[in-house]
Amino acid sequence: MTVNNRAKGFRKRSLHKLKEPHAFHYLSQKPTFWIAVLSMFAFVSGNMLGQHGWRVFWKSVLGGTDDSLIVYTGTVAPLAKIPDYTKWSQYGGSSALHTYREVPQDLLISLPPYNQALERSSTPDQTVYSIGYMGSYETGSEGDGAHPGVDIRVPVGTPVQSVMNGIVVTVGEDSGGFGTYVVLRHPNVPDPSNSAKTTTLYSAYAHLSQTEVTEGQIVNKGQEIALSGKSGLATGPHLHFQIDRETTVDGQKISWHPYWPFTNAEARAAGLSFNAAINSTVFQERGFASTVNPMVYVQAKYAPVLVAQAQATSSKRLTSAEIRKQRVAARMAKRKTTIVAVAASSSPSSSPAVSVQIVAVTDVAMTQPSTTSSSSSSSQAALAQPQGYASIDIVQPSSFTGRQWERVTVRLLDQKGETVTNPDLRTDLYLRTAYGRAEFKPAVLTALDFSNGEARVEMLPIGRTTVVIQVQPGGVLGSPMKYEGD
Repeated sequence: MTVNNRAKGFRKRSLHKLKEPHAFHYLSQKPTFWIAVLSMFAFVSGNMLGQHGWRVFWKSVLGGTDDSLIVYTGTVAPLAKIPDYTKWSQYGGSSALHTYREVPQDLLISLPPYNQALERSSTPDQTVYSIGYMGSYETGSEGDGAHPGVDIRVPVGTPVQSVMNGIVVTVGEDSGGFGTYVVLRHPNVPDPSNSAKTTTLYSAYAHLSQTEVTEGQIVNKGQEIALSGKSGLATGPHLHFQIDRETTVDGQKISWHPYWPFTNAEARAAGLSFNAAINSTVFQERGFASTVNPMVYVQAKYAPVLVAQAQATSSKRLTSAEIRKQRVAARMAKRKTTIVAVAASSSPSSSPAVSVQIVAVTDVAMTQPSTTSSSSSSSQAALAQPQGYASIDIVQPSSFTGRQWERVTVRLLDQKGETVTNPDLRTDLYLRTAYGRAEFKPAVLTALDFSNGEARVEMLPIGRTTVVIQVQPGGVLGSPMKYEGD
């Protein structure tokens, strides 16, 4: 007998509604799902918080980098340490056969000052600067050709550093020329033609074995950017270092960096091979107009140029970039930094040294010449007040025999000429020679080396040439030490 439940008014209902769970419900039960989610989040966050992610993002939005965020704070050499080739050769070391990692740490020294006169008198195994600025492959001498940079002989793998604060514009490959190279742009730096004005320069580092930066990355002065090598057109391991102008001296914009004064077609049209064009002076004028002597610029230690922001007289709304630039200029002007540069002749003499005092004020940089005297036993030069001392006194013998280490004392003095017993030494002091050659122990003075304002240094003169000690920063010069050996 069949009963019609619907006819009798009965309905069938389930006690619990059956609802199929969402797919996420099943995934949430799996630990591997959450591990994958967290891994993806960490990957995205790490890239965006890293040194490239946000920079690339904002560059795509804003279309470039705000140059006001890149402030000129001075220069350093393109290489912090190189082998002492004289000592290294005694162990059988050679930059052509060995790498930087094979150099004993106690044989590493600071990059010597660029002085082509001394380089020409050095033996090949002691030469550091193998080709001078606008030099030639034949002589290597400065001004003999059209080589737009300076070649520095170093073993493969030597750390290369940025000479100024800047931004990476190119990380390139040129197998037939520069090899692996890096180009940095340096805005708002002192103009080598007129250091009271600012300009934009480009530094280039070529024949590298490895790069450590990416395009668009902002780098600091002294930051490691690459390792030296012998890539591209190079007969041996070295660093090609050059500094280009943004525009030529007559105002024409330079459209490529690293700059090269001629093309292969132009060399052929002049009846010259590539090497012959470099060894000649046919295209030299272009090089001088478009580049600067890179090592001379680095060693000049130009002071920052302060340009005050004019107060707005209208109701124009400033952009965020303009506001940041005004704040940077205001902070720098507030420091009231006084910088003194000591100018010295190319050869030592007993004539008074002339110093130029550059006073940073809120609206203009003023120069005031002064004269300081030097004696046979010591030399003094005024330095920046923020260093915690006013001048440096170098006490030394007036002559040397070359057979023993000489005692040199470096003193920090206040404005009254008295020794500063507890100086606030905020930067290290580097000992080198402005003329002649010598070895120093220690070659770098830190606050720990000073006792009651004095630091004792052992110096071993090399050769029979008169030696003039130099302390950086500041370019403080000692008195000439003459050779009086047998």
